[in-house]
Amino acid sequence: MGFLVQILLAAGALSMAEAGLGSGGWPAELGILLLPLPHLVSLAARRAGEAGRFRRAARWIRLGSLLPPLAYAALVLQTDWLARVRSWTGAGLDLDGWPELALGLAFAPYVLYQLSGIHADARAHDPRPDIRKRVLRFQVRMFLSALMPLVLYLVLTVGVGLVPGWRAHVENVGLFHALFIAGLMVVLGLSLPMLLANTWETYRLPDGPQRVVLDAVAQRARFRPREVRVWRTGNLMANAAILGMGDRYRVVLFSDSLLSILGPGELAAVYAHEIGHAKRRHVAVFVAWALAFLLLGDLASQELAPGNPWASGAILAGFMGAWALGFGWLSRRCELEADLYGVELLGDPGSMASALERVGGRLRDVAGWRHFSTRDRIEFLWRAWREPRFAGRFRTRLRRLAWLGSCLCLLGVGLQARTLLRSLPGELVLAEIAQGRWDRALERTVRLEDSDEQWRELVELGAARQGELESLGERELIEALEVELSTLVDLQRSYETSLLLAVLSPQLEPVARALGSAVDGDEASLQAALEDCPPRWSALLARRLEQP
Repeated sequence: MGFLVQILLAAGALSMAEAGLGSGGWPAELGILLLPLPHLVSLAARRAGEAGRFRRAARWIRLGSLLPPLAYAALVLQTDWLARVRSWTGAGLDLDGWPELALGLAFAPYVLYQLSGIHADARAHDPRPDIRKRVLRFQVRMFLSALMPLVLYLVLTVGVGLVPGWRAHVENVGLFHALFIAGLMVVLGLSLPMLLANTWETYRLPDGPQRVVLDAVAQRARFRPREVRVWRTGNLMANAAILGMGDRYRVVLFSDSLLSILGPGELAAVYAHEIGHAKRRHVAVFVAWALAFLLLGDLASQELAPGNPWASGAILAGFMGAWALGFGWLSRRCELEADLYGVELLGDPGSMASALERVGGRLRDVAGWRHFSTRDRIEFLWRAWREPRFAGRFRTRLRRLAWLGSCLCLLGVGLQARTLLRSLPGELVLAEIAQGRWDRALERTVRLEDSDEQWRELVELGAARQGELESLGERELIEALEVELSTLVDLQRSYETSLLLAVLSPQLEPVARALGSAVDGDEASLQAALEDCPPRWSALLARRLEQP
């Protein structure tokens, strides 16, 4: 199981804990007892293998790959770890809200569990210490490379949140949120090649015969990457990769194992294949199709299931599931197109076929999610070489798919932009309120053509309460309501304060309902609202309502 999938499983466990699942009653110190579990499972797998019980050993190995996210799920669902993080930091740890550094602290035990699992796997890999060290170092770097984009995302969002007003606008204004996400994707896309190149322990390909071969291929293709680097895997992986978009940011990697097994012609063929991905703009095609499914799926979920988060989430998940299936289908054909480009660039299908055979090895008949089998790829190459019309039809189909993805992407962007622009004026009001600037929110509300009368009255109330204050935000309203409930201020005024607070803190909406029911004398609604209130507020309200 890939590290990215395990990270997503751990994030899912954290989300479940935040949703209130699990007891959370055990002390967090018990989480230390989960650290050695991967080593125990690894020991069981090794003993089963030594006894010739290979199926049982395979089951133990599969369990070991799942242990880190499972151990983390046990920690966050059954112990008080998250409660302690909240008490230490004062953060809510809401995955749907704005990311905070406290989220990194809450996630830290998973990193420890994963490192323990990697260490256990390395110890079981080979009895020789030097091999163990190579496997351990390689797996740790691969895990960090999967974790790095999430760390970068957390750091960037925390930094943006520190700028006054930016967080309020990104959280409340759909257009600004979309631009923020787009900016993050651009930053991640531009920085990821060098981040991975450094995380994966790479170094510049030294001068010599291999660099001469690669430079000649690049010159023929008029291709100028930023760098060509050797990926040090401890000879554990024979692979090549091209990272980034645009010559200024593109990095090409060749693993140490691949460089050791390929001859000059085969190395040229592999490089021509990687150049083919760049020349045919495969990354841009993947991004266009992904955005098309995401944006159109989001619009469909809003149209078909408005106000129903579960149904709309299921619709969007269906669209993204369809994209996951389509991505594998499209990726396999893009690999064929990159093979074909390399053959046509070098005029030598034999070298490409030989390189594929060397890399495929014993698994030449096995296909993957993103690649056809080595046998099928070689058969395709020779047919395309012998039948130019077949190759031309294949390229035409892929070009049409690329254009279709681009058109659907533009359609999704256009429809989303129209929706975001329509909601912009009202959302700017919310952004001002989120900053406690009710007076500015009132100015914007007056200019709205279709503003709700009750909403306008509420904003007017907030502007009047703000008075000469620079802002009347969540903290100020919480303090005001606590004072009013403690000093027996008229319930009507406390109710008005709670209405303003509920706009800034939707989770406190039950407090406003309770006070509204108390003002109206509706005992049944009051009791129901009190049950929904956070415990601290329930106690405050109960004491206030006991007084005349």
